[in-house]
Amino acid sequence: MPTDRALVLRRFPYSESSLVVRALSREHGRVHLLARGAYRMHSRYFGVLDLFDELELEWRQSPRRELAELRRGDVTRRRRALREDLPRYRAAVAMLELADLGSRPGRPDPELYELLSACLDRLGDADRPPDAALVVFELGFLQNHGLAPALARCAACDRNAPPTSTDRSRAHFSAGSGGRLCASCAEESRAAGRRVGTMPIDVLQDGEALLVDLRAHRLPPEDAITDPDRLVALRDLAERFLDYHLDSTPKASRAFLATPNRNAKP
Repeated sequence: MPTDRALVLRRFPYSESSLVVRALSREHGRVHLLARGAYRMHSRYFGVLDLFDELELEWRQSPRRELAELRRGDVTRRRRALREDLPRYRAAVAMLELADLGSRPGRPDPELYELLSACLDRLGDADRPPDAALVVFELGFLQNHGLAPALARCAACDRNAPPTSTDRSRAHFSAGSGGRLCASCAEESRAAGRRVGTMPIDVLQDGEALLVDLRAHRLPPEDAITDPDRLVALRDLAERFLDYHLDSTPKASRAFLATPNRNAKP
């Protein structure tokens, strides 16, 4: 029977007393588990299968069933702080939703697992704004899936992408073309029917500073970006880029994306 570290991504009631758990495991990818009797007061799973906590799970997989049967569950790390603070709770749920969209059953993704676990740990730091951990996770998710935007050089030709001729504080940018663009490639993208706008250069620089570490498979320093306005602007870039490239939008991101683009030219 497989045993692995895991994080619960989603939970669904199953009958009156049981629970279906969708979890991201480190070595087995996303697993779908049936926890029989989980809602019973004296169940061995009571209080074990909470969101955000680090778990060690053991399950039995039957080739004839879609759901594996959970046989054992232990909590190895509690993250109660994420359930006691609404902004941190919302940021943590957004991470879980994104991890759920980006994982597949039977496809191990230890890098995604470690990124999620580390960012949940960082999110528990009450001295840091929640967006700091969320932005790192979103950019790390894009990097992990080969979707990270080009923020320093032109996404199309890999040459220098200087500021626009009309506003030296902004550069051409297109999610459909992969990120920052030089003037020539911006025109080609428009001619091809792709939407091309501009992005503040300081936001691009902030994002690139984080991606430098993420490309090297390490988390950026916790104090890399702490200003709330800069974090919100960078989150806006990351979430709109994700929204373009993902088949569906995480529920936790819909309200954020419904507001006007924070990086639009005034």
